[in-house]
Amino acid sequence: MKSCIRLLLSVFCLLLFTACSGKQIPTRDGDLPPWMGTVADMRHFPQDLNFYANAVGPDKPLLDAWEQAAQDARFNRIFFGPWEMGKTSMRKRDVAAIFRKARGFKHGTVRWSQREWDAMSRNAHLSAFPSRAQAAISVRNTDLREMPTHEARFSEPTPDPRANPFDYFQYSLLPPGTPVLVAHTSLDGRWHFVECPVAGGWVDAEDVALVDENFRAVWRGSRYAAVLRDKVVLPGTGRNGGDGQANIGTILPLAGENPDGSLRVLTPVKGTDGMAHSAEIILRGGDAAPKPLPLTAGNVARVGNMMMGQRYGWGGMFGDRDCSALTRELFTPFGLWLPRNSGAQARAGVTQSLEGLGAKEKEALILTNGVPFLSLVGMRGHITLYVGKYKGRAALFHNVWGVRVIENGDNDARFILGRAVVTSITPGVELKNLYRPMTFVDRLRTLSTPAVSRP
Repeated sequence: MKSCIRLLLSVFCLLLFTACSGKQIPTRDGDLPPWMGTVADMRHFPQDLNFYANAVGPDKPLLDAWEQAAQDARFNRIFFGPWEMGKTSMRKRDVAAIFRKARGFKHGTVRWSQREWDAMSRNAHLSAFPSRAQAAISVRNTDLREMPTHEARFSEPTPDPRANPFDYFQYSLLPPGTPVLVAHTSLDGRWHFVECPVAGGWVDAEDVALVDENFRAVWRGSRYAAVLRDKVVLPGTGRNGGDGQANIGTILPLAGENPDGSLRVLTPVKGTDGMAHSAEIILRGGDAAPKPLPLTAGNVARVGNMMMGQRYGWGGMFGDRDCSALTRELFTPFGLWLPRNSGAQARAGVTQSLEGLGAKEKEALILTNGVPFLSLVGMRGHITLYVGKYKGRAALFHNVWGVRVIENGDNDARFILGRAVVTSITPGVELKNLYRPMTFVDRLRTLSTPAVSRP
């Protein structure tokens, strides 16, 4: 994505464009940097999901009880799947492909060198891959990486990673309590290559603990609690005995429910022997709920509003979400499993093609066949949640980076939104420098519903 340097060098132009679009809507962080803007949809469409839930009926089940229970059981099977694997399904040649040639920028204008790349390759020791097959669990939030390093790989010079949050080494952010299969370990012992429910990649070995059969039996045989807010404190689960955190998308075994609505849950703690042990902690009722939470528009809206306005972060960069992490983690408390990337999510469940249709036809199909708070609207590289209509227009909830525009002769620049918002299917249509002009509606390809009730 060609955004960072040109955006930083063109602050005046962006300020001009944002000024033309009127009132500014800050991020959840409470600020709006000069490279981030607001489009008309964000001012006109209510940025409160309760508005849309109330319009469609907040308490009406989106799935019948049987179907939601079936979806929840499927979720659990997939989630604990790595513990059932005798060996990794990842092929050595696929894991090794990235190590061949240095590419990208580490920070600012500093490129990755081939010498550094080769050093990472030697440490990865892929000639022995896979060297092990052991069930394990993440004991805290941990990054799933393409290569065994915490340093970034940007596609362009990046003096400000917040203005270009696309570290292409970053696959995903794994919540605490994620089952994984350890398939390999680096020579220095600091990195494990793991296979988890969403992908395979490298994780910091400090963030992973091995599990024995007794641990697995307890965790697989439990009821579960789903975290409903971000930055929920998990006492004693951080590094060096500090506190950890859990975000929406985290599920933990439910040990019991207290009269005041709080929940007793199990969290994984890494012992000095490298093995995982369970510690019981208490979460406030508002911070978590038994899974699956009843799948209603009102409940989805309440969880989604916790994400509203949050910054965009590719693959969980900075602990933030990208488009597919928003939809995936939003559905987790309800026991609906979604794949990690937007393309796979767009193919999940019952799918209808939008290709070959005009803009009005696409919107009419979404309004007619879309299920508010359940259906996904997808395009190449992006996924959104359909939440109903506003003044006759389809409303989408999504964490979006930007709208394609022409800037200083570059027809692949972006007008940056960079946060979770509600828009129409034509966000930024009023921008004078819109590419072609082309908006999201021109790229919409699918309307999909991850689960449907029985006839």
